[in-house]
Amino acid sequence: MQSQFSSLTLDISEPLVCPFSGNIVSEKSSKSSSPVPSSSHSPTATESSHTPLNSSSSHTDYDQYRCPVFTQEVDPLLIKNSLEDRIAYLTDFLNFTSRDAEVISKIAPSVNDVIPSMVDGMYAKLFEFDITKKVFMTRNQGFDGPLPQTLEELTLDSAQIVFRKVFMKAWARRVLTADYSSGKTWAYMDKVGIMHTGASPFKHQRTMGIAPLNVPYRDIALTLGWLQTVLHSAILQLPESVCSMSEKIEAVAAINKVLWIQNDLFSRHYIGD
Repeated sequence: MQSQFSSLTLDISEPLVCPFSGNIVSEKSSKSSSPVPSSSHSPTATESSHTPLNSSSSHTDYDQYRCPVFTQEVDPLLIKNSLEDRIAYLTDFLNFTSRDAEVISKIAPSVNDVIPSMVDGMYAKLFEFDITKKVFMTRNQGFDGPLPQTLEELTLDSAQIVFRKVFMKAWARRVLTADYSSGKTWAYMDKVGIMHTGASPFKHQRTMGIAPLNVPYRDIALTLGWLQTVLHSAILQLPESVCSMSEKIEAVAAINKVLWIQNDLFSRHYIGD
């Protein structure tokens, strides 16, 4: 092994490149220059874990990356147990800002009309596979109507599916119209995550003995991916008179961030991380 690499040499004359920077730093210049360039990135409001929505911009200049001036300390146990601190971490990491919330609100009226067909399409997709279809053979919380006896009898027009579609449409509309500066929005999304794990986050359901959903996380993540594609397509197809291309790009990015936050608020209750 030693002889195999004995002929390899390191050319130390080549300049060194920081992997997080567009700048080339030679050994000589690194000794003579200041350790923190005057043009380096300074902390913004979004980098404070308690003010994730204070920034007015949802974009980062990808040509201006530098080695971070500082590294935030994140307590894994705290973000596991505190929803407020977890949301602060998620929004900081994804750079979800007030601008994202603003652009979602702007496109919401135009995208709202796609929700009914999106929900119909989602259930049609879930019915393509027995492992995702048979989830609906179990009585869902709040539904007291008739249930089919066999998987073959369960159709998209079955009473429980019609019942479930009402809640799915409500979730989709909330994604488009929510107040993302309010902790109540994130608390709602967190409860949506809990209620799919077989545990009920709602006191009235526990009191009444109503069984919550029990859906494998695998299928939750796949469904969110399917929904993301539909919403992105709907946004990109908006006419220029309604939304400029730059705004469409912003809206796609903003919806993407929200859905990944929702994904985390599912997964945290499955994997306990």
